[in-house]
Amino acid sequence: MLWIFYLRQGTGRMDKEIKENMVRVCQHLMKMLNLASEAFRKPTEKSFKEAEEVKNRILQYSSELASFIISKSPSSEKGKGSAKPYLSIASSLDRMTYNIEGILDRLRAKSEKHILFSERAVKEVNDIFQETIRLLEYLPNLIATENKLLGQRIGEEGRSVFEIVNTYSEEHEERLIQGICEPEHSPIYLGILESLKGVTVHILEVSGKIVSISSKS
Repeated sequence: MLWIFYLRQGTGRMDKEIKENMVRVCQHLMKMLNLASEAFRKPTEKSFKEAEEVKNRILQYSSELASFIISKSPSSEKGKGSAKPYLSIASSLDRMTYNIEGILDRLRAKSEKHILFSERAVKEVNDIFQETIRLLEYLPNLIATENKLLGQRIGEEGRSVFEIVNTYSEEHEERLIQGICEPEHSPIYLGILESLKGVTVHILEVSGKIVSISSKS
């Protein structure tokens, strides 16, 4: 099965250079997500500009990752098939970028319209930010080690984030019905939570693909 060699090392593990490229994208995603978290706590034009610069680097690195994966794949049908899980990972990393960009767009609108969240809403958004950041921080280690137990942990903690986001959203909608929350604040609050949930969805997709690739070694 010569075609496998191009995407996997002789030990049966993911190709070292592909790993390094994936880790580089993940590290910049972590930086962008941390900048978004900082912009939520204290929005400044500098933080938005820096996040935009990091986003552009991520898109460049992600494009380079996809091109590198394709270059390592033989032109045979089996070779093309072997590249699909890796390209799927690259695609999920891209989608994380756009989800974080969506958060930043809402934070900019929040700042420009001088919208203030309640203490409860601030705490809830901060909670989900921290949980999502922690999950994203697992990915470089998972990529480096292909540790299935770590993959399981990411899955369990990610599903917990989904449950928390759903609970916060439902409780917010109930407060909205009761007239406790301002209707104009709701789309921004819910949009931030849904975008953080979207980041988590793609973290789990990347984790699942890595575990699946490792299981075939």
